[in-house]
Amino acid sequence: MNNNCKEIVFGSDTAERKRYQKNFPPCPKCGTPMNTRSKTCARCAGKGRGSLSRKRLVVRKCKFCRNNFSIPLWRQNQNRGYFCSRECVNKYQKTLIGVKSRKWRGGTNPRFGSRSTAWKVAKLWAMAREKRKCQKCHKIISGFNAIIHHIKPYSKCKDHIEAFGPQNIMLLCRSCHAKIENLGRNKRRKGGDAYDD
Repeated sequence: MNNNCKEIVFGSDTAERKRYQKNFPPCPKCGTPMNTRSKTCARCAGKGRGSLSRKRLVVRKCKFCRNNFSIPLWRQNQNRGYFCSRECVNKYQKTLIGVKSRKWRGGTNPRFGSRSTAWKVAKLWAMAREKRKCQKCHKIISGFNAIIHHIKPYSKCKDHIEAFGPQNIMLLCRSCHAKIENLGRNKRRKGGDAYDD
């Protein structure tokens, strides 16, 4: 063992502990001696039961009812505490429908116009163009079994003219459409582009 290195063992001797703590600078915020080489003591850093962030309260506005309420500083630091009560959370979540929802993935959108009328016209046009035959298996299909498949997905098109254009739609039967959609999902899961065919 090197003579310069001395193993420090703290027992009941507080004088030895104080001598050890003298080597560390005091906390710049509160001035208490620190027992480790860190920027601030554990109390000022917001760690532990006696930390200031657990005791300090911050005033916030409720995201739903706009009333003021107070929360502990640690909840604000964790990016939590936007509502004053559970009732406000439930009421706010009921307003999140359609485009406002976090789960929104597209659908009928004002910039696309009326999807249902464009869909019907495109289906009739595709059935006339393909003479009521599936473009994959060449079976004759009609009515419920005839499905229009977008080569480029509807959600990725910039307007309904591009989405329902003749170069972007193909007429398929139900079984062929299911096979193509499942193939596309599997390719997207693996990280590839499912629409490069």
